[in-house]
Amino acid sequence: MLSIRTFFVIALVTIMTVFYGVFFYYFVDDQQKKTDLIIESIRHDLSETAYVISSELKTPKAIRTFKSFLHRKVANSSLVSALAVGYENKIVLTTDPSIRSLPADLSIQKKLIGLSPKELVDHRIFETDIHFFIQDKPAHLKLFLYANHAYIQKYFAESQYNFFMFFGLVPFLMLVLLWLVLKRYVTSPLETLRQYAYYQSTVPSKFKLRELEYIRSSMVQTFDRLDKEKNELYRQARTDNLSGLANRNHLNERINWLISEYSRTGQEFAVLFMDLDNFKTVNDMLGHEVGDNLLKNVSTIIQEVLRDYDIIARVGGDEFVIVLNYYQSNFELTHVINRILDRISEVHMVDSHPVKVSASIGVVCFPKDGDNISALMKNADIAMYEAKNSGKNRFKFFTESLHKQVIGEIQLEQDMQRALKNDEFELYFQPKTCVKDGRIVGAEALVRWNDPQKGLVPPNDFIPAAEKTGLMVPLGDWVLKTAIEQQVAWKEQGLADLHISVNLSPVQLIDTLFDRKLQTLINQSGINPSQLDIEMTESQFMENTEQNLNSLAAMREQGITISLDDFGTGYSSLAYLKKFPIDTLKIDKTFIDDYATESGAIFIETIVKIAHTLDLHVVAEGIEQEAQLNYIAQTGCETYQGYYCSAPLPVAEFEAFLKNHPST
Repeated sequence: MLSIRTFFVIALVTIMTVFYGVFFYYFVDDQQKKTDLIIESIRHDLSETAYVISSELKTPKAIRTFKSFLHRKVANSSLVSALAVGYENKIVLTTDPSIRSLPADLSIQKKLIGLSPKELVDHRIFETDIHFFIQDKPAHLKLFLYANHAYIQKYFAESQYNFFMFFGLVPFLMLVLLWLVLKRYVTSPLETLRQYAYYQSTVPSKFKLRELEYIRSSMVQTFDRLDKEKNELYRQARTDNLSGLANRNHLNERINWLISEYSRTGQEFAVLFMDLDNFKTVNDMLGHEVGDNLLKNVSTIIQEVLRDYDIIARVGGDEFVIVLNYYQSNFELTHVINRILDRISEVHMVDSHPVKVSASIGVVCFPKDGDNISALMKNADIAMYEAKNSGKNRFKFFTESLHKQVIGEIQLEQDMQRALKNDEFELYFQPKTCVKDGRIVGAEALVRWNDPQKGLVPPNDFIPAAEKTGLMVPLGDWVLKTAIEQQVAWKEQGLADLHISVNLSPVQLIDTLFDRKLQTLINQSGINPSQLDIEMTESQFMENTEQNLNSLAAMREQGITISLDDFGTGYSSLAYLKKFPIDTLKIDKTFIDDYATESGAIFIETIVKIAHTLDLHVVAEGIEQEAQLNYIAQTGCETYQGYYCSAPLPVAEFEAFLKNHPST
């Protein structure tokens, strides 16, 4: 692909080549024409002189009478330097005394046709015959014309000079001038535009040619717009649109820079991972617009607390990362963190709504807690969740023990996923016994995990982990399905038609598909819904109240009973005993263990009286001694569970137990 400069050079060279080709043709033609005119003039002089002599000469001796005539001819012609007449191999008459003999090569001297300019310049002597009669006998003389070589040479030199001057040099100078003009006003501006388009460095000055100026002006406007758009895109790529803070990309750049600087300066820094507590509640109750404005307020507060050289970025919905550097001690570091927590925990007026939130912060230090961004962010996130689990509105430093705990939780999650896939979970059943006659009236299904390497894993180890990781939904579905199928199998075997209790996790209840899955299980298994009991803890009744109420009401409509487990260990609000469709209260083992004290007995008896007043059934958990059984019989408690009757048993052992104990 040609450049404009190269194109113009080729065009000018082509024009010059064509022009000088034509020029050379006409120059050669002009030289030849001049040569022909000179030769014609010489021929004329020879012919005229020969004719005069021929017509008037009588004898060869009379040739001398023409001497003056020859001198006049020489004097009248610039092309002739001398004339001579030869007869019988000698010169008989000449205008130049130095000419004494005939020319040596007469064949060359006679050539008067087809001479080139160069041959004319080199050819100095021309000759012709003079014919006359002596007594009627023909005779002839030789007439020699000596050309004026210096004059002819000068004539051609002047002609060549003038021709080259006016038809060679002047057009060349005009072409050079044209090239300089094109270079100044066309090719150089175009090259400047090319450089500007490629490098976009210095803005070109205005051009003289209108069309090029239009192009330059358009390019400047376009690049200005593109530069603004590029800067805006760069800003957006590094800035959070809502808060105006740095985003994750900008944060990564700054942390990478600090890490690289550490190798030179040894300056450590701290990374704070901050998450607002209960921010979802603000969004749900006041709307997302109020939540967004709250985030803006929090962003402004953090910027006011921090120093100019600290870094703050919003990396998620209500998640912020703060990088603190140039602090002298941990005391200074914790002081800044406490100021952040104190300012955030103040009441915020957002769109005329008083909003109070708090924050949990995880703290890591470079390079002690991680030598790259990934490790720092991961460990700060771990520490932040530890702060939340410790009560919120506080900060926690990352520790190695905390890291091991998280790694253990991750490994536990992976093991549980494998256990679900490999059917390592199994159900144990603990009988529910009638206090009055000792009959088995029901059973509580309890999940157990028999790990091939670890053996029997306690429920307190894996149930909380399952609820955190989301595995509780598939695990709970499996427990519910297996318990229902087992109840139906025992009934079909004629072993017993027991009332089966299944513990329901809060994670399962908020699953939007739970009601549909439960209905499908009932329809497919053929269980009598009245033989199914769902056990829930107090905390579940306090979370997602409206959704829980709707789900429990739908279960009650099918005949499923609802039991409140661990009553008295949580909120112990009498309001939800009235509001929620509860059928049974289960007294926690901790109260049964305290039955022998006055306060413990009063508490148990109060629970039983409240339950009976509300027409609720009562189950006492953790009965391990006959004295405990005798006591709850006196309170009017209807049913009990505990090791006094039986520990939770695998299916085969529970079936053997049923065969030896009466049941309903």
